[in-house]
Amino acid sequence: MANEKFYLSKIEWLSPILVRGLRLLASVEALGQDYSFSQAMILQALLMHHESKMNDLARFLGLTKANASGLVDRLVKKGLITRRHGEEDRRVVFVRLTARGQRVARGLAKVQRRGLTKMMHRVRQQDIKVFIETLEQMAMGLSEVGSDIAPGR
Repeated sequence: MANEKFYLSKIEWLSPILVRGLRLLASVEALGQDYSFSQAMILQALLMHHESKMNDLARFLGLTKANASGLVDRLVKKGLITRRHGEEDRRVVFVRLTARGQRVARGLAKVQRRGLTKMMHRVRQQDIKVFIETLEQMAMGLSEVGSDIAPGR
């Protein structure tokens, strides 16, 4: 139990530092652009998934449908995303990157990869595998309990 308290305090101390760092790595400010962190995450998600239903995109990023819709609206206005309604069910909305959106998302991914590479160089080579496996376990744990720890639930 004493070890658990020690490690919990370490995680509590490290969490804001890691979140800020990852936000910076994922930030299109690094590209000299004018996009929010959430917009950058949408671009990255669509680069990975090519096309997505709005509901799935919101769920994947942990956003409300309204927030995701507002963010997508701004990206559509900037010419980075297109939106189309489903043929069988017009209520379903699909989004995908435009050619310009793909270029911006790839540029962002390149900047992010460069930053992650620098970060990984701070971890000893023999520890990288354990580091990545630990991050995967933490990410899975967070995704499983995400709805349980959200305020008001």
